Amino acid sequence: MFTLKNFEAQTGSAILQRGKKYYEKGSVTSLEETDDNVWEADVQGSEIYSVEIRINAGYKVSKYECDCPYDDDLCKHVVAVLFALRDEIGETDANKKRSPAKAGFENLLQKITVKELQDFIRKYTRSNKGFKTEFELHFSEKDDNIDVEKKYAGLIRKVISKHSDRGFITYYASSKLANDLYGFYEKANEFIKKNNFSDAFALAKPLLKTTMEAITESDDSNGNLGGLIDDAIGLFAVVAGSDEAARILKEQIFLFLKNELDNKIYFEYGDFGYTMFDIFQKLAVQLNNAEAFLNFTDAQLSKPLNEHSDYRHNFFQTQKIAFLQAIGSINEAENLIAQNLEITEVRQGEIDKAIGKKDYTLAKQLIKEGIAIAQKKQHPGTVNQWKKELLRIAVLENDIELVRLYTRYFAFDRWFDKEYYNQWKKTFPASEWKAVIESYIDDTIKSIRQKHELNKNRPWYQPNPPLLHALAPFYIEEQYWDRLLALLQKENNLDSVLQYHPYLLKKYPSELSLIYFSLLEASGDKANSRSEYAHLVNKMKMIIKDIPASKANIIAIAQKLKIKYPRRPAMIDELNKILT
Repeated sequence: MFTLKNFEAQTGSAILQRGKKYYEKGSVTSLEETDDNVWEADVQGSEIYSVEIRINAGYKVSKYECDCPYDDDLCKHVVAVLFALRDEIGETDANKKRSPAKAGFENLLQKITVKELQDFIRKYTRSNKGFKTEFELHFSEKDDNIDVEKKYAGLIRKVISKHSDRGFITYYASSKLANDLYGFYEKANEFIKKNNFSDAFALAKPLLKTTMEAITESDDSNGNLGGLIDDAIGLFAVVAGSDEAARILKEQIFLFLKNELDNKIYFEYGDFGYTMFDIFQKLAVQLNNAEAFLNFTDAQLSKPLNEHSDYRHNFFQTQKIAFLQAIGSINEAENLIAQNLEITEVRQGEIDKAIGKKDYTLAKQLIKEGIAIAQKKQHPGTVNQWKKELLRIAVLENDIELVRLYTRYFAFDRWFDKEYYNQWKKTFPASEWKAVIESYIDDTIKSIRQKHELNKNRPWYQPNPPLLHALAPFYIEEQYWDRLLALLQKENNLDSVLQYHPYLLKKYPSELSLIYFSLLEASGDKANSRSEYAHLVNKMKMIIKDIPASKANIIAIAQKLKIKYPRRPAMIDELNKILT
């Protein structure tokens, strides 16, 4: 945090000079305190930018914002306003200096008659439509004829238009747009806190719809607009779940969600549709409106399927089943379940019921059928899900052989899983385990060497078989440190070796140092960019810190690389950081 007195010393020279030039040529066109210690200013650049700065006690700058597209921390417009502020506030306490001005404004307000104020507002609103809209919204509770939703929609669209460039919102603009629109979300929240659910709904509707339209024409890689949409949907959830909200308002929300959910963009640009549908479903139960809910769900299910809508179709089917169960239509729900067991979630529910009743025979039959369906669809992830259910049943039935079969499989399926490995290990007495793991190690080494031999004439062939990453996980679990070290001594990649540095550091510091010395120089030979040189130096520093005895040798390697590559100034610059 800097102050008005020292900001020059803490600002980059380029930005400081640009900001000072703006200030000196009078680009700060307005400057006023809009709230206690909060100053707002307009700065004329390629266009007019708005700056807001908060000054705390001791001239501390606690907050600053500018709506320009500059993406770094402090822009030239903020700097220009800081110079202007320092002139405005001077050396005295801000509050003391400005109190007479504030008092003068209050005196002026007291002297103005109601008619004079009304005449001024009428005249001002004719030339400033934005003020007219804000004025109407501020006093909307006093006039039922004001279309609050339409007014807010206009304001939100104006904000979106401001950040749009020929119909598209860039990555940087989307972040600023989300920040500006967030004020509408906060306003809706204020309405909710005051139990003004009607105005909250009137604001939440255009906020959701217009932001949803905007996200389809934007680069929202940062996720800020998506986050705002999630928050806007949350407003509907709060109102729908409140006991204080009127039933008629909840019916309006129900109808609004029904209409919006028919728009596929809520499903294609995120999970928004699924969250909205959850609120829609809860309202259907709450409002006892099963017919409308089921008609809507059936309409969605009747749409033709394609590769992108399959998940959505299954979702609506499972939600229909859950809804029928919730309203007590058990027979209808059971019939739907029987017709839709190819849906993983539906089958999982039946498996859970069978296991809950300890009907393991039925559960296993359902799983067997599920595996066949998943294999036919070529869904290996679902096959594994069902195999894990078989493991779950094997544990419940204390079927040790099956527990061993599946825990071993999942311990090494695609990557090492420590939890399944230890579950497998616990099925053996300690006296038997050593023989089991040694047998597995032997089989693994044999398999890897056979595959390695088959690639002998391939361009990527390496002299040593790739045993490290396959064996290291259970060498660590079994604390076979000498074997792990032996594998590292055959490794020719520094980053691969450093993964196991913490495990061997205390036991084998000298042996690790010898491995590092040769690999550090080789890494230096391969490096060809500043980032790679910096990465190498960071590794050198880390090794010296952990193994102080290695310092002299690593310094010698750095010196050798400097001599070896005199025409690589970036490398020399980075290496000097360790040599000094």
